[in-house]
Amino acid sequence: MARYFALRDRRLGGGVPSRANLSIFNTDAGVSLANAFASINGTARASGGKIHSMFILCHGYAGSNPNAGVSMDAGGMGLQLGRENVMHTNVAMWSAIAGKVDNIVVYSCAAGDTQPGNEGTTADGRYLMGALAIHTNANVYAADKIQWYHRHEGLSNGRYEFGAWEGTLYKFPPNGNPPTVIAAPPVEFTDVMMGTAP
Repeated sequence: MARYFALRDRRLGGGVPSRANLSIFNTDAGVSLANAFASINGTARASGGKIHSMFILCHGYAGSNPNAGVSMDAGGMGLQLGRENVMHTNVAMWSAIAGKVDNIVVYSCAAGDTQPGNEGTTADGRYLMGALAIHTNANVYAADKIQWYHRHEGLSNGRYEFGAWEGTLYKFPPNGNPPTVIAAPPVEFTDVMMGTAP
């Protein structure tokens, strides 16, 4: 039985070592998200029907405001995850895991960012994360700034160390209500890695 699930894209340098109560699925540009969904659903079944928290570990499409035509600490244009990525045009495919995960914690650059003027565009990160919450029927947690992380040099797989969240962290509820500002998700990836997660 796994209480937690790590969905990690290999284009994010580092690794996820095995831990108790943690299932791991790795993607890259050649792996369809349908394979990830099958693994998530299988893990949920084996865990009594639901996964408490899933951690998405990948790059976010960030670093510019296309509407303003400038480079900056901005994002909201999607997640570099699997063959299809997570984009405004395909987020509905996540309904394949609806009701299987309680919480989705997105460790990606500026995934929840919406720059002024980008509302309702393909750079509207708050809309995208909100849509992800609706389609998965899960609470989604994502921040609005570029995230920095380190790899633990003492481990051959370079375990991720994310530290404190940069920017504002939002909770996007599955009922479609506006996001709320929060201090931390119910469980941090570091808690699982350190063996201190509930």
